[in-house]
Amino acid sequence: MMPNGMKAKRMAMKSEHFLDNGAEKDTSRYQLSSNETSQVIPVVAEEAVVQKRQRTTGSVTIHKSVHERTEVVDPALQADEVTVERIAVNRIVEAPVPVRQEGDTTIIPLLEEVLVVEKRLMLREEGRITRVHKEIHDPKEVLLREEQVEIVRTPSTNATTP
Repeated sequence: MMPNGMKAKRMAMKSEHFLDNGAEKDTSRYQLSSNETSQVIPVVAEEAVVQKRQRTTGSVTIHKSVHERTEVVDPALQADEVTVERIAVNRIVEAPVPVRQEGDTTIIPLLEEVLVVEKRLMLREEGRITRVHKEIHDPKEVLLREEQVEIVRTPSTNATTP
């Protein structure tokens, strides 16, 4: 008897074998003597055939769409602004005055030689350069895209459950 779900492709007789004292012999190679008894045992074999086939169990539909949105990007930008002032001092000094720094302000003395009965240095004016640190906002609109996918499964009408 065959297992359920398998089909016999063929059932055939194989070559005959003779038994002699428990040993198997092929008749094509051995000749039996007249005093030996022989018995013929037919050998039968079954073969299973497994088949496969394709069947549609459903389908899948994929919809891809692109959505756009606008966002405002406002990065903080750095900028330095410089103001220049000229301040009159008109003071006599004994030696040249060096350039100096007071906070964010750099003071550059401007000297002038003045002819008097004697020669003296007069601090005519000072140029003051002040650095002011600012943060500037410059908002810009940026277009961003985003893809979305929708998957719709449709079962087949002729699909059977195994």
